Amino acid sequence: MADVAIDGGGSASLETELNTLVSSSSFSVASYLNLALSASSSTLSLASPPGAPDDLQRKMAELALQLQIQTQSCHEDIGRIGAELQAILPRCAADVGRVGVGLEGMRMDAQTLLETTGGGGEENSLSSSLETLSTLHALEANLSKTKQVLTAAATWDSTIGSVAPLLAGQNLAEAVNALAQLEAGERALRGMPNRGERQQSIREIREQVQALLQPQLQHALQNMHTRLAPLQQCVTLYSKLDKMDSLRDDYVKQRPGAIHKAWFSYAPPKSVYSDTRNSSNNSSNSNSNSNSNSNNNNSTGVSEDGTTGSMSSSDQAAAAQQAGEAFLAWLPSWYETVLNLLAEERRQASTVFGPTEAPDIVVKVLREAFRPILPSFQSRLEMVFSSATTASTSTGGATARGSLETICSIYESTLRFLSLTYDIVAGAFLDLVESGAAKKGDTGLDLFQDMQGVFLQLASPFALYAQRFADLEAKHSYVAAGMVSKDIQQTVGTVSSNSMNLQTLQEATNRLKDLASFIFPIVDGSLDRFELLNGGYRVQAAIGSVDTILSNHLGELVIAVRSLSAAMTTYVNKLASEFEEQHVLCAMEVLKMVGNFRRDMRNFEGGTRGRMKALSEQMEDHLVQEANLKASTSSSFLMPDSLSVMEIDSYLTKVFCGDNNDSITDENDTNPSIVILQDIGVGQDVLYSDAEEAVKRLANSCHSFVFDVCSAVPKRHLNEISQMTAWRESASSSDNLDSYGTLPQQYITQVGEHMLSLVQAFEPFASDPATLSLVNEVMDEVRDVALQPWSEFTGAAGYVGSDATISSLMNGKDISDLVLTNAALSDEDAALEEGATEEEIASAAFCNAWLDVIGLGVTGRLLERIMRIPQLTTKGCDHLNSDLNYLVNVFSALGVAGHPHPLVSHMATLASLSDSDLEEQIKSRDTRSEVESALRAVEARIALRRGISIG
Repeated sequence: MADVAIDGGGSASLETELNTLVSSSSFSVASYLNLALSASSSTLSLASPPGAPDDLQRKMAELALQLQIQTQSCHEDIGRIGAELQAILPRCAADVGRVGVGLEGMRMDAQTLLETTGGGGEENSLSSSLETLSTLHALEANLSKTKQVLTAAATWDSTIGSVAPLLAGQNLAEAVNALAQLEAGERALRGMPNRGERQQSIREIREQVQALLQPQLQHALQNMHTRLAPLQQCVTLYSKLDKMDSLRDDYVKQRPGAIHKAWFSYAPPKSVYSDTRNSSNNSSNSNSNSNSNSNNNNSTGVSEDGTTGSMSSSDQAAAAQQAGEAFLAWLPSWYETVLNLLAEERRQASTVFGPTEAPDIVVKVLREAFRPILPSFQSRLEMVFSSATTASTSTGGATARGSLETICSIYESTLRFLSLTYDIVAGAFLDLVESGAAKKGDTGLDLFQDMQGVFLQLASPFALYAQRFADLEAKHSYVAAGMVSKDIQQTVGTVSSNSMNLQTLQEATNRLKDLASFIFPIVDGSLDRFELLNGGYRVQAAIGSVDTILSNHLGELVIAVRSLSAAMTTYVNKLASEFEEQHVLCAMEVLKMVGNFRRDMRNFEGGTRGRMKALSEQMEDHLVQEANLKASTSSSFLMPDSLSVMEIDSYLTKVFCGDNNDSITDENDTNPSIVILQDIGVGQDVLYSDAEEAVKRLANSCHSFVFDVCSAVPKRHLNEISQMTAWRESASSSDNLDSYGTLPQQYITQVGEHMLSLVQAFEPFASDPATLSLVNEVMDEVRDVALQPWSEFTGAAGYVGSDATISSLMNGKDISDLVLTNAALSDEDAALEEGATEEEIASAAFCNAWLDVIGLGVTGRLLERIMRIPQLTTKGCDHLNSDLNYLVNVFSALGVAGHPHPLVSHMATLASLSDSDLEEQIKSRDTRSEVESALRAVEARIALRRGISIG
């Protein structure tokens, strides 16, 4: 019995252990059987002898039966618990809702309590209330989270099961709602087992929904011009799928389709190409009809890539010019179409995506409108005017196609378009701000920076033209100035030996005067293009380009005037025989031309300085704005309601042409581009140095031309005097009976009469104060044109000296004390009478200046011809003395200071000296002085011609 009792107690203990193991989380069948069998073995070993297998098998069968019973009991308990959970969940949800309502009421009560309760003595009570409220709030949050978890767990399977029928029935709206519910449940069950399976299920459903939504979206996009409801439905569904970025991309790509079609449907005109081909074919061999037809079939003008086939350079230029003008005329209408699209998009995007999304959508549509056409835009600009800088501008061998001016006009049109697009985008955003619908904290900084990026994208085809402006401007202006140069050359070419008369000379000078000023519109346009494309950056290269254009043009004018002078010299006899006052006035018009040019040049230089100063201020303002923008935060930025063309151009030129140093805006640092512009704006140095030197050369050429015209008659009469027989005449008995003595010869009287007539020729021109003020600007160094006869004079005298010595001889003042007689008028002698007006004084000064120059030239030429007289007899000396004294009287009558030249009266005296006196005069010269050495050479030459031997 004791054994049985023991066995019964052990059996109860074993049952307890087995039940505990079954309820344990570490339960396993192996551990359960091992525990049961180990206990049974020990019991059997005490109660039964060894070798009783039947009892052991019986016990194992009992254990198996118990295990089955326990398993069944567990299944029943699990089912019961699940049913209870199903019943409890609605009640829990209701309880949580009621708790939430209660907590909200408690929160309001606590708030009221806080507002009505005093602070001092009730701090502990208030703290306790707040602690309770915090605890209740935490309880609410925990209960809400519990509700979410339980709801997600309870509805997961049913929601998963409902998706497939919805997709099969194309009920995408409900399918998207179910997917959103699944995603919310997955987030609630994030800490529960099998998360990977749930995520995989959601991904598969999402892919299926998106695949079914895509055709509907494409259909809605294609028909959005007529119906927006399907697109709005797609927006709602994609928003729930959190795939709005994908929808926006598809929407933006679809939106500017008509814009792209309009762009690529444009074709340049073909008429000019056929015209140029026809003209070329007409000039070819008429017998080669088959070849001509073949060439016509192969010549298509300008191809899509901008090539012009076998057209000549001039035809290519004409074709490119017409293509550029046609594109320029067409482009604004295309821009207008884009602006209409953007204005419509502003309204449509607000309807479809909401007002807050409209500005960003408009910017994206604008980018997409230009994205695929930018390479084509660049190609069309290259057809108008190539951005390559390899064409030579120095030899004239390369002809620039098209016009940089057209490129600039297209760029201006683009800038106006960009300004209007900014107005649309900024207007959309500022309307949101005004209505209070803008996103919190959004001041438009990101949108403004996006628009700056749009400016760069849309203007990128013009970047090369801005960066290579100096070279491209030189190429463009070379062609424009070359046309003027060709006209100048043709004008001068009309003055020939057969047609050289007063009329042709007047026509040539008037035409030159008109052509001289043609260059200023060209260089003005060059500065306009510089301001537009460079905005003040790289100014030195642009100034150098303009300087080159001006100096080259002036060089052509110099050549033209020298050609006229050469014609005057070549046909001096014809000019002298036909000479009249109109020739002088005609020559003076050339001088007026250079005076006009000098004044226009100064005005142009002053205008350039003003432009550069304005550009420096504009650049400085932009750099300050740029620095402020960089320092701005999203809270301090203020969105501009508009941007002018100038402001946009300043931004683009800074990016295209500025360098790192051009971003300096510190007070302690200097911006190099601004400094250069400011120096030019206030500088005193000559801005166009090459052109200034060329103006001086042109003035000198005009001086020479006037001198050649006015001295043509004296030159003709003096040309042959060295060979006159009068110098070799012998004295006769009748000479003593002549009471009048030796009279002046005809040549010198004609020279004198011409000099006197010049006064009347100059006075009408000098009587106009406006004209006089022009020509006086280019009268510097006018005496230099008379140096050549004096240089030849000293050479004929056998003296080789410096230019300074020759100038001293010509000046006359330095030798006034070295001559035997001096009849030259002083400044006081030549001054006008008191009471003369300023205009009369200025007119007289101008006339006297030219009478002085021509008188010096005539005197020098006369002296040079005298030095070449091979022999002077006594009678010849009388003739020479008479001629020179006549000339002294003429110059004295002219009333010009310094005339008659001291050497004229000196030479007359030398001709009348006795042999001994002349010899003594020569020996008295101080040969250490170059001037006296020159005078000695002249006196020795006279002595030699008189047959006097100088020891």
